[in-house]
Amino acid sequence: MSVLIEFIPNIFVALAFDFILYVTGAGILRAISFGGSNYKLYHYSEFKRLKDTSHKGFIVPYIVGLLFYILLIFLVVNFNS
Repeated sequence: MSVLIEFIPNIFVALAFDFILYVTGAGILRAISFGGSNYKLYHYSEFKRLKDTSHKGFIVPYIVGLLFYILLIFLVVNFNS
């Protein structure tokens, strides 16, 4: 039972990172397409509910958000060295 209690905060952190990466990616795709993107910017509760029911439509913004933060970290590391 204690193992399950230990993983509960990790699950919330993972879902929060999913949400942050999705919102960042959807925002970038919306800005690049000048509002023509069909990816919606959900509230956290809506995102959590939709993510539980279906994982369709979340992967592209998630990957774009992940690549954005990887690029940001790469630039910070290169400019500081």
